Amino acid sequence: MARSKVNFDVLKKAQTRLNKNSDYRKLGSTDVKLAIAIGDEARLVTFEAFAVSSIETLPVNDMRDAELILTMSPRSWNAYLKKCKRGQGPSLLSLDLQDNIISAVTPLAKLKLARYNKSLQAFMDACARYAA
Repeated sequence: MARSKVNFDVLKKAQTRLNKNSDYRKLGSTDVKLAIAIGDEARLVTFEAFAVSSIETLPVNDMRDAELILTMSPRSWNAYLKKCKRGQGPSLLSLDLQDNIISAVTPLAKLKLARYNKSLQAFMDACARYAA
């Protein structure tokens, strides 16, 4: 069976787009480290103040620097981005309630998902914009 490909370039494109967008800054300050683990690859996305400050490659078995960890299969990730691109994808909050895709290092850290929901969703929507 062929493996689904994951295009992590969309993360950098979303970062660039949002960091230039004054509407993104109006969503408020966001301070969280989100690991995005898709299949056997992962990235650590750091949100600081009003920007997406960095995106780093992360070993999928070493998430200690992440506060929130989004885990999906490549097929589910690609499908989610495609649905979001068409305006039919659920929010991260809804998807997490349905499929429990986001874990956290502590219960307190899990609350950051709700606290920073709008900024995190804007990032996912920007990723979807560049998805195939």
